[in-house]
Amino acid sequence: MLNHRTTQSERDRTRWVTGAGRYTADIAVPDALSATFLRSPHAHAEIVSIDIGTALAMPGVIAVLTGADCAEAGFGNFRGLMRYGADGPHPLIVPFRPVLAHERVRHVGEAVACVVATSESAALDASEAIAVTYRDLPAVIGIDAAGKADAPAIHPPAPGNLAFAHQAGDAAAVRAAFDAAASVVATAFGLPRLAPTTMELRGIIARYDEAAGIYHLITPHQGINEIRADLAAVLNVPEARISIELPDVGGGFGARSPAYPEHAALLLAARRTGRAVRWVASRSEAFMTDYYGRSTRLAGRLALDGAGRFTGLEITYETDLGAYITTVGAFVNVHNPLMSGGGTYGIPAIALNFRQYFTNTGPIGPYRGAGRPDVALLIERLVDRAATALGADQLELRRLNAIPRAAFPYRTVLGSTYDSADYSALIDAVHRASAWDGFAARRKEAQARGRLRGRGVALFTEIAGGGAATRDEARVVLGVTGGRAIARIETVTGGSGQSQAETYAFILAERLGMDPADIELAASPAHSTLNGGGSIGSRSTLSAGSAIADAGDQLRRHLLAAAGLRANAPPAELVMAEGAICRSDGSVVLTLAEAIASTDAPLDVVGAVPVSSSFPSGCHVAEVEIDPQTGLAVLVSYFAIDDSGVVLNPIVAEGQIHGGIVQGLGEVFGEAMQYDETGQILTGSFMDYTMPRAADVPNFVTEDRPTASPNNPLGVKGLGEAGTTGALAAAANAFADALAMVGAELPAFPCTAHSIWRSIRAAASG
Repeated sequence: MLNHRTTQSERDRTRWVTGAGRYTADIAVPDALSATFLRSPHAHAEIVSIDIGTALAMPGVIAVLTGADCAEAGFGNFRGLMRYGADGPHPLIVPFRPVLAHERVRHVGEAVACVVATSESAALDASEAIAVTYRDLPAVIGIDAAGKADAPAIHPPAPGNLAFAHQAGDAAAVRAAFDAAASVVATAFGLPRLAPTTMELRGIIARYDEAAGIYHLITPHQGINEIRADLAAVLNVPEARISIELPDVGGGFGARSPAYPEHAALLLAARRTGRAVRWVASRSEAFMTDYYGRSTRLAGRLALDGAGRFTGLEITYETDLGAYITTVGAFVNVHNPLMSGGGTYGIPAIALNFRQYFTNTGPIGPYRGAGRPDVALLIERLVDRAATALGADQLELRRLNAIPRAAFPYRTVLGSTYDSADYSALIDAVHRASAWDGFAARRKEAQARGRLRGRGVALFTEIAGGGAATRDEARVVLGVTGGRAIARIETVTGGSGQSQAETYAFILAERLGMDPADIELAASPAHSTLNGGGSIGSRSTLSAGSAIADAGDQLRRHLLAAAGLRANAPPAELVMAEGAICRSDGSVVLTLAEAIASTDAPLDVVGAVPVSSSFPSGCHVAEVEIDPQTGLAVLVSYFAIDDSGVVLNPIVAEGQIHGGIVQGLGEVFGEAMQYDETGQILTGSFMDYTMPRAADVPNFVTEDRPTASPNNPLGVKGLGEAGTTGALAAAANAFADALAMVGAELPAFPCTAHSIWRSIRAAASG
């Protein structure tokens, strides 16, 4: 039945691959004005003066907005959320972030003025005619520079450029564990800033309805409730006065979750001009201003007893936040590491020390994994170091310390509760799939070819779900068209490639006996008032999907009760399948269309579930080969065994794992935003910023070893970020293993051919 007719998601796939997608840049708006932004060429400078007179007088120019106009409009601050450390010595500082720079610029690319004209070319010409006088200030680039005693203050409310500090866990218990340890291993590394590099560039179409006082926005986003709340805070208006339409989204990865200054600037421009205003970023603007990922530095120590069991873990986790706070950019680098700070291991004593800094670089936000891959990498590097020190098999040391299946649900010493897992089963499966015992022969064969072959493993878990809302809701409306039962699902999540329409249709179809092709998804409609979070944090199916299931169950009970009266039979004796309500003997009482048409009340229900979390896990193995003469590394195999709970849509699940793996590998092999000492971006295009290509990755071997989550009615777990979390650690361990053959150390990330070559040369020279 599922393949009876073409589903909405299948129609979407056809649109996307044939160029018929409806992205912001594809939407025609007659008589719309065009906007461009004049951006700061300095990382840190005072704005002495701005002269817009010449620009305003140029042909086609309608308006030029500056920071003074935003101040006059009474704009408020962007939100910065944090639920930790409020009562501590260094709670999160959220300095004012102007929509258009006012008095000072704090990173290259910060918007200084917005030009609105009758054409894009006229706006670009006028932006070049704006005369800005700057007074250079010293730039603060990197965590070390930010923390120096004589570092310039980026924000006066944040002495020493310290934005946040927090300690978690039991430091005394950790000290005792290290004092009693038979052995201790340590590691440290930094993860560079990553550009989200979505295929679709940010685009905005803004309108203002003067009569109704409503701001209208068309822009890609990952859920209406977060971006609407962000803009309400900046515009200083109730959320009900903001309407946001969701077009197709050509990539999210977290960067499309929060509001940006450009959103507010264009809404102000639309209000001032009384006309629609549109803007689409250039790729250079995206590299300068899309919210970045990672930009973290971690150090850790692991204590072991004489039997090789982990007894204590100490983590220092530092974050370079950039020039400003984004909605959850600071929060995810505390919450997510805390929730899985012990990894898959039953470590009895853990302590974490968090510090976050302002620098003169673009702000960071949530990016695929958002703190989870960082801490998983730290833990898995420590475990590999411990295996080396003990002369133990990497998988067997993990098995020895992994939380046993019988212990779930498992309460960690950091306060999170893992829902379900069978880590030993994951280890067994990857041992078989990767031909673990044959690695020595593969390494020997590679050596004969002059190559260093390394193997890395990652046994990981991560938090998925949760969010700021207390519950998730979904509306389902049933109707009849052309004699067929149809359904419309409304959610506040917006997809960016996860095939939500198909998965959600499967969930509802199973409950109502419908053809999924007769079910349509309205994702994050502009005027939705439903509760819930967006398509972030691997929460879509777990949360919105569970709410859809609840709505389907409500409708099922209603229709079965009505059919029971007709059949003179208890509803429990009736079944819904193949578009009909039948008796237990298979005889039809009513078609589903007849049942819907015969009911008096409209079949319009809202399903709801409390917000919950899950803890997907996996065991990934990567093998790489390095040419020691050039440093060139090649990924030769990758095996991913994942526990994503009940898998509702296997094809989509596999695609999500694959995509996540590629993004994790990209971090190891080449991706990094680079700056010079003045804060100028050195990797501002695809000529300089290394993206993974299809030729860089082999065919992945993926398998499911699910354990159902008890935290939601579907038994599902998040899976959108598991691939990234596993890949970063597995690939890094593989590089370290290969380099250890010649006594070389793992270089700083990313592990480029040049950095690997230098590490090998350093080892050779002693």
